[in-house]
Order: sequence, then structure tokens, then C-alpha cells
Amino acid sequence: MEEIEMKKMLSVLVALILTLGLTAALAEETPFTIRNNVTFGMNMDDVIASEPVRYHEIDNEHAHGGVTFAELEYKHVTENNVPVEIKYLFVGNELVAVRFNYEARDIGYEQLKADLAAKFGPFSALDPAALGRGIYAVDDDGRPEFGAESAVQGNVAVVLELDEDDIDVTFVDLAAGYIG
Repeated sequence: MEEIEMKKMLSVLVALILTLGLTAALAEETPFTIRNNVTFGMNMDDVIASEPVRYHEIDNEHAHGGVTFAELEYKHVTENNVPVEIKYLFVGNELVAVRFNYEARDIGYEQLKADLAAKFGPFSALDPAALGRGIYAVDDDGRPEFGAESAVQGNVAVVLELDEDDIDVTFVDLAAGYIG
């Protein structure tokens, strides 16, 4: 009888370990969702189809520091009840970064930083070298100004930059091929 109980406990333990392992594996494979089911690696047509805002501008062949971006830009968007301009940045028709540009008068920098830190961890001074060529997704000339800060979670870097009149929040896919 004791042997049967031991086998049952062992079976339950094995099932539990397999379930936990599968859950962890699935969690690692779940892509980061930017908004409206948009994830890194999508092509421009898929992003346009996912974005509920219909009016957009496409700026192709936009070179920054040896990296050619295509930009898909949406103006007059509202995110969390705040107006924002969104730029989806593509390299080789693959979404590699997204920049949200807020007017500083519309949103509090410290509150936005606290909200992002709650999800991505603490922010520290931006190390441009850590982003590789992804720095051109953050700033066109590859030299962020105004004390940019960043946080990293998994393969996603979040860069927060405040200047006199706007706040930029850029999500960069650190696993994208163009980074290296």
C-alpha cells in the first residue's frame, strides 16, 4: 500500500514539474506586446492592420548612422488618455523599435517613469553602447541628450528622454538582428 502511495505522489510531483516547466517555457516565448497586439518582428502591413488609427504616414529609406529605417508614423493618437505621436521603426520590413512622443505639458515625467519602472524595473543613466546600433532608434544622430535613462527587461530596452517640451519613450528590441 505504501508503495502505491509513493508512486501516486511521484506521479503528481512529475506532473507538477512538467506543468511548471511548460508554463515557464511558454512565458519565455510570449512576445512583448507594444499595443493593439503589435509585437517586435512584425512587418509594416501587419502593424497597419493591427493599429486602429487609420491615418498614418510612411517615411521609407530613412538612414540613421548606417542603419536604414522605414518609419510608420501615427499622429493624433491617444494612449492612456494622453495625446501622443507614435513612430514604428522598421529595418528590412521588421519592426525593431517604437517611439512614443508625448508633449511634456500633457503628462508628468516622474509619473510616467514610475509607471514604466513598475513594469520594466528601475531606470539608470543610458549607456548608448548597450543598445548598439539600436541607439539610432532612440535618437536620429545616435547621441541622446537631456539625460536619457533606460531600463531593460528580457530583450526589451525602454529609453526615457525628457527635453524642454517633450518626453520620448522608445522601446527597442535588443534581439533584433540590426542591433549587433
